[in-house]
Amino acid sequence: MAHKVFVSYHHSNDQEKADYLRTTYGENNTLLDRSLDEAYEDMTDDEILAAIRQEHLKDSTVTIVLIGSETANRKWIDWEIYASLRPYGSRSRNGLLGIYLPTAGEAPARLQDNIDSGYAVTMKWENISWQLESKIDEAYNNREKSDLVRNSRKRRERNS
Repeated sequence: MAHKVFVSYHHSNDQEKADYLRTTYGENNTLLDRSLDEAYEDMTDDEILAAIRQEHLKDSTVTIVLIGSETANRKWIDWEIYASLRPYGSRSRNGLLGIYLPTAGEAPARLQDNIDSGYAVTMKWENISWQLESKIDEAYNNREKSDLVRNSRKRRERNS
């Protein structure tokens, strides 16, 4: 796997899948776990977005969203997708790959917008052994298709 990948997921429900993904496919620190924690609740929105970009997404070129039963309802996942889709400084936007877990509910709305536009790539968890690398490459290559990016939706204000 040649690209640095940030993994976004609902910690309470999907930690086991994220751990498996990282330990099985995360050679040479290619799958990054720099997830947000509740300490961000005391920061302003601008400070949170800066922290996501500078501390969590740094070095990554693709964001994987693990889609489980509650993923669509999580504030930080929406914000991570939002930040992933915004270029800043010399950093380009990330490609997006949604992986539907066996427990998948709805995809987060911002991710679904980009699936519908053709920017985000998707796959099923059951296919990671033979599809993961090619889907990451596809998401990486989609970064050139900026006209397909959909990121105007208001950011989620709370978990539901």
